Amino acid sequence: MKKYSKEKLKFRRFTTFLAMLLIAMLIIGIVLLFCFCLKDKFEISNQVNNAVSVTDDVAQNSQPIVIDNLIVGAIYNNSWVSATKYLKSTKKTDLDTYVYTKTTKAGQYKIKDTYSFGDSLFANTTYPNYIDEYFAIPGDTYALSSQFNEVEPREDDYKSVKKALGINRLYNSSMNIKSVYSGFVDSSIPIRIISVTSSKRGMFDGIYSAIIINFVDGNKSKILQYSYTKDLENSYDFPLYSVEFFADLNGDGNSEIVTREVTEFNVTYNIFEYKNGKFVKVLCETMKGKS
Repeated sequence: MKKYSKEKLKFRRFTTFLAMLLIAMLIIGIVLLFCFCLKDKFEISNQVNNAVSVTDDVAQNSQPIVIDNLIVGAIYNNSWVSATKYLKSTKKTDLDTYVYTKTTKAGQYKIKDTYSFGDSLFANTTYPNYIDEYFAIPGDTYALSSQFNEVEPREDDYKSVKKALGINRLYNSSMNIKSVYSGFVDSSIPIRIISVTSSKRGMFDGIYSAIIINFVDGNKSKILQYSYTKDLENSYDFPLYSVEFFADLNGDGNSEIVTREVTEFNVTYNIFEYKNGKFVKVLCETMKGKS
């Protein structure tokens, strides 16, 4: 039987206390380092730039995608064409186009002509309703996603947002769900699209705006768009995001997500395509106001 030793017990207690103190100092150091490295502002959004690098042949044959009279880009044989490239198109007047609101197909109309205003390209159409938001596309196939509806937030939506934001919640963990939409990418992929903002300033005095995608089967949550700023008073380019449409714009059988971001002076429309299990931005066009 070992002899009891007060000295050994004291030493063991001291080394345990020292180890715990070192661990605590390490954690505090990591937190302070993280705080020191925090950015004043940043954005998250997956993006591909194929639309600006299409061939001239594709651009010349492309037809426009119009959202609220703004030409956000064009399409030809499933190829996305940027608005800048669409300037090369020979198809600008007397075009058949199919108009949709958020909930219904409004019908077939004409694009009478296109025109430039500032840095943006617009279309004059025969669509008579200037109250409802709309989009217009060349294809005649019914575009709206199956069962696409705005729905009430539920507890799972809050969990989805927390999961998607992950480490970004250290900037601001508060949450205000503005809207939730439910629909299908195709007949077999149900998703929920969640628009969210911070409900108060975070511990570093910053705020955020975001759109989150939850793939219902598998409960996978991803950031579609996220923007954070620490200094709102001097962040004229800080965007507020909203979901505008969920529809198959290019006729490939998968629905695209159309979002809008509003800053102090500009309005930007983004189109996200479902590709390889995630949504990537394929078109982006800004309508600039006066600064």
